[in-house]
Amino acid sequence: MEMNRMSPQEEPARESGIEENPADHSAATEIAPEPLYDPAEAETIVRLLTKEGLFDPEYILLFGSLAGGTPHSEAKSYDLLIVVGNLPVHDWADAKRDLRYKLPYSRRKVTYINLYVCLLSYVRSHRTPFLYFAYREGVLLYRKDTFYFRRPMRPCNSAKALCDARTYFETFLPLADLAVKTASAGSPASPTERRWSAFMTAQVGVLYYKILYYVYHNRPFDSDDPLFLHERMRTLSTELMLLFDNSCTRGNATLVALKRFGKAAFGELGFEEHPMELEEHMTRVVRLGGIVERCCRKRLKFYESLCGE
Repeated sequence: MEMNRMSPQEEPARESGIEENPADHSAATEIAPEPLYDPAEAETIVRLLTKEGLFDPEYILLFGSLAGGTPHSEAKSYDLLIVVGNLPVHDWADAKRDLRYKLPYSRRKVTYINLYVCLLSYVRSHRTPFLYFAYREGVLLYRKDTFYFRRPMRPCNSAKALCDARTYFETFLPLADLAVKTASAGSPASPTERRWSAFMTAQVGVLYYKILYYVYHNRPFDSDDPLFLHERMRTLSTELMLLFDNSCTRGNATLVALKRFGKAAFGELGFEEHPMELEEHMTRVVRLGGIVERCCRKRLKFYESLCGE
C-alpha cells in the first residue's frame, strides 16, 4: 500500500512532466499546511477496507472538504472514492457496516465515512464534475503498485453537467411538489384516500432523494428504498440528518414508514395508518422537498460558476 500525504496541488506538476526546482519544493514542503484529517486514522480506514476488508481496489482517493477541495459533504466526513477493477461482491453499504464493526464511532476522530465505489471502466469513460474534482483535488491514500495514477489534464464538460442536472431538476421537482400537494389534499376520514396519500407520500420521498442524487452525480440512483437513499446522501446536508436521523431524545420512524407505505398501501388489504401519524410523515416529506431544492440550487450555481471560468 502506498500512502500519499502531500497536498493535492503537488502531484499534478510532477505527473505532467514539469520540472521542479528542488529549493522551491523544499520551501513548499516546509510551509505545507496541516492536513484537515488525521493521516493515521485515514491509514487505518484504508487498511480495514483493503487488507482486512471487502475490497481489492486499484486506488482510493479522499476528496471533498477534508482534502481541502471542493466541498461535498456538509457534515465533516471522510468522502472516499474507491475505484475497483471488477464488480465486488459487497457494496458500499456492506463496507460501511464492516467498518462500524472494526472501527466503532467511539474510536474515530471523524465520525462519518462515505464510500463511493466505482468501476475503473466507468471512471475512465465518464467525466462528471463529481469524478473530476475527486481526481483533481483528491488525496491519494492508496494505490496498487501496478497502477499508474494520473490527475486529469482537461477540465470536465461543465456546460453539459449543468444542462443535464438542471433538466432533471426542473422536470422532476415540480412533479414531486405537485404529487405531495395532491397527497395532502386527501380526506383523513376516508380510508381509501388515506391509503392513496400514504402511497403518494412514499413515492414523493423517494423522488426527492433521487433528484438530489442526480444533481450531485449526473447519474440516476438504482434503489427505491428510502432508508438506503438516506444513508447514501445524509451527510450532503446536516438538515437531512436533523430531519430523519434518530437521536437519544427523539425517535424518528418516517423513513421506515415510507418504506412500508410504498409496499403495503396498494398491496395489503389490512393496511391502515392513523391520520395524525400520516400527517406527521407527510409534513417531514414536505420539509425534505425544501431541503433538496436548496441543496440542488446551490449545486447548480456551482456548476454555473464553472461554466464562467
